[in-house]
Amino acid sequence: MLEALNFKNPGRSLLVLSLLLLSAGLPLSPFLVGASQFFLLLSWFIEGDFKNKWQRLKSNRVLHVFLILPLLHVLWLFNTSDYAYALHDIKIKLPLLVFPILLGTTNPITKKELNLILAVFVLAVFSGTMVTMSILTGVYPYHYTDIREASIFISHIRFGLMIAFVLVVLGKFITEALHLNQKNKALALSALFIWMLFFLVILQSVTSWVILFFLVFFLFFFYYKQITKAFLKIAGWLVLILLVVGTSTLFGVLIYNFYFKETIAFNELPNKTPRGNLYLNDTTTRTKENGHYVRVLISYKELGQTWPTLSQIPFNGKDANGYSIWATMIRYLTSKGLPKDQDGLLALEPEDIQMIEKGFASCVYRSKFIPYIKAYSILWELDRYFKSGDANNKSVAQRIEYLKAAGHLISKHFWFGVGTGDLNNDYKKAFAEINSRLHPENQHRAHNQYLTFFVAFGIFGFMLALSSMFLPLIWQGNKHNLMLISFVFITFISMLNEDTLETQAGVSFYIFFYTLLLFSSSNKK
Repeated sequence: MLEALNFKNPGRSLLVLSLLLLSAGLPLSPFLVGASQFFLLLSWFIEGDFKNKWQRLKSNRVLHVFLILPLLHVLWLFNTSDYAYALHDIKIKLPLLVFPILLGTTNPITKKELNLILAVFVLAVFSGTMVTMSILTGVYPYHYTDIREASIFISHIRFGLMIAFVLVVLGKFITEALHLNQKNKALALSALFIWMLFFLVILQSVTSWVILFFLVFFLFFFYYKQITKAFLKIAGWLVLILLVVGTSTLFGVLIYNFYFKETIAFNELPNKTPRGNLYLNDTTTRTKENGHYVRVLISYKELGQTWPTLSQIPFNGKDANGYSIWATMIRYLTSKGLPKDQDGLLALEPEDIQMIEKGFASCVYRSKFIPYIKAYSILWELDRYFKSGDANNKSVAQRIEYLKAAGHLISKHFWFGVGTGDLNNDYKKAFAEINSRLHPENQHRAHNQYLTFFVAFGIFGFMLALSSMFLPLIWQGNKHNLMLISFVFITFISMLNEDTLETQAGVSFYIFFYTLLLFSSSNKK
């Protein structure tokens, strides 16, 4: 692949090296991402050929459409009062201006150059997975309280999106290797593919799981007519059926265990423990943990007497997450279907005691099946939110509050939005106006890129923003370009659940690969 570098042409070589540096920096180093853009601009000037570049800039309507989005952020300064934040936001969005111009006016990236850039990106992402895994396994000493914090180079959500795209790239490389009868290469790439899938499960990025789930369906039906071999169609159908059946079974078991596993005759509950101490039986609060009622069969006296014999942490102390350990203990005992008394505590295994000390409030978290654990935590959050109305420190439930605030702002500023720089200030006002119970530190924006554009620019700017994102693919995208179609699908679906373009990493990832794949010679229709 190194033959893609042409050192006889310094400008071109620096261009490719800059793109290689950028592809390596995206998952590993924000500094490399920034430095590579400087070198990319330098290579553009060194390469020269400004007459042709000017002609391409004037005649390429796809390039013009790309520029609508950064231009919107400048135009909507007219509707802004917080110019300091607006300028900060425009600075973050600069790649939306830089990459379309630089990659859209220079000579198209060749297939060899593109493969080299993608290979470096795959290796960089793989390196990131190895570092994260070394943290999770304790090989590299790094303190973290949540698995998301183990992704030290980049947000675990952005990292998950990159891994999802790497899976597509590896699939393409494996197919090409098999076509060229390079069996050893295909085997090595397949092992890397399996590792990336495994790590994506370990990373617990639900957004990436959902995207991959729908990507499989999308690609199968999008390219269905191009599948000529009957056994491949049958295999495809089997995979889809297994995905649907497996997912349905997972949620069916989860809902049954959570809501229907235990029924209690509340009027028949015992009032005293076997030792004669009174039970607290709150029959009005129907909170559940793993299908069992939390606020019944509680003897604080026996818990307080027995716990010190099992743990060094005082009964009135805190668990590793900073919550009262007695509250974590009660929920954990409930999750195992045990009474919250001396007998319940003594029935716990040493591993259960350690789980309580670490702040795990359910025995479900001892399970080895990560998708079930993640689905359970989401269901528990939503159940508590809809019963109590309190979304604080519940990531999924908080997003519902964010959506409510976004809807409130859209209803007030439907036509022209709140402006480029006023998003944060207006969201704070919106949370107060809708009487949200979210604490100030938990009040954030919608976590939906489309709604963010609607809130900022109103209906007119929102339509222009969508045009800037979708029209390049419609006008110039080649439907046979699997990587381009897959990348756009991954990023556009991610924007339903994330403000993908509101961070430097997200903006650079989106516009770099979008323009790279769209303007490359491999995308000729």
